[in-house]
Amino acid sequence: MRDCTGTNYSEADHFESFHVDYPLEKYFSLCDVEKFRDFKYFTEEVNKRAEWQKGLRESYSHKEYALNPNTEYFHPIITYDDRMLYIMENIVSLPNTKLSLYNKIGNTIISHFYGARGIHQIATRTNDVKSAHVDFEHYFESNERERVRKNLELAQKAGLSIYGSTELRTSLFGAANKRQYKLFGDKADLKHPGNIMDWVADLGRNGLFEEMIKSQSIATTFDILTANEGIGNYYGFHCSTSNSVNPELAWHNDENFVKPGPGAQYTLGLLFPKATSKQIASGDLIIWFRHNQKFFGFGDIIIHESAHNVVNHNGNKILHADQVEMMTYGSEVGMCQYGIFCKIRNDKKAIDRRKVTRLSDIDVVQVLEQIEMKDKPATTLEGFLQ
Repeated sequence: MRDCTGTNYSEADHFESFHVDYPLEKYFSLCDVEKFRDFKYFTEEVNKRAEWQKGLRESYSHKEYALNPNTEYFHPIITYDDRMLYIMENIVSLPNTKLSLYNKIGNTIISHFYGARGIHQIATRTNDVKSAHVDFEHYFESNERERVRKNLELAQKAGLSIYGSTELRTSLFGAANKRQYKLFGDKADLKHPGNIMDWVADLGRNGLFEEMIKSQSIATTFDILTANEGIGNYYGFHCSTSNSVNPELAWHNDENFVKPGPGAQYTLGLLFPKATSKQIASGDLIIWFRHNQKFFGFGDIIIHESAHNVVNHNGNKILHADQVEMMTYGSEVGMCQYGIFCKIRNDKKAIDRRKVTRLSDIDVVQVLEQIEMKDKPATTLEGFLQ
């Protein structure tokens, strides 16, 4: 078989795909094999770096500055991605007696809709990650809304990051503000950082979470989410996959469904120079890669045994399958990140700007309480005597 450059690869003639509907020859003539090998190099380096950062390797030396330890890329293996790992370890793996399925869905959604890694601790003013959960079940009926909004206000004043810096939230802000005005009319504060939280809580109150619980596939979940104004393809797909790590829900991260975001589509244009824009946008090329990744050498990337799965409170694995290769979701993430790498590869300033917003070792409770004390009006002697 020949790739899009006209280069013949005789080994491709006898390669067996993982899936009968995605044989290698389906899109081989559209792809650039050497570009795929560069993609493999990037993925392997990111994997080595992640293992070193987790103490699983003694050393890591980067060949290019864009792969230095401080430049952030989301890992294509779901168990290595710190946001996904947070969801698995501190939200969905908990017993329902501690956190209901309804609240697991709500807290999973806000992890991505806000994006900053400490959003749960900030919103609840709780340092304990296994207790830092917003109560979406009673959000409007109790004082939960007031509590959360107050904490987010204080966090902004303290300079704590609430939103992630690597994604655009224009559509989310627009939909949240529209819902805010519908709920509270002229009293609505359209600049408040709690508006997305209110919006998510109201979506749940109006049946969104229950629909997700009933869904039997990631494609159906995507349709459920994107039926709501403000949730487009990007957040619809990634919100579906974020919830796919929940063992109580029916779908998983390796179904033959994907909606490539702008970053992944950019990379698909590099990997498949002969593909049409319709083919690039459909997601079918990503699914094809997922089932043919070993041809391009991705089978040589060894995932450490500790990252194959995550266990719940009972010691049971929560993912439908061990993560020993790039799944469909990870293939989309990997392509998105490779596109970023290609764009910043030779731009030191852009490389140094590539950071993910983390809470690090900040004592959230202490910081918010200090800001709250500063906000309180000073008590005068006259007022005290009255």
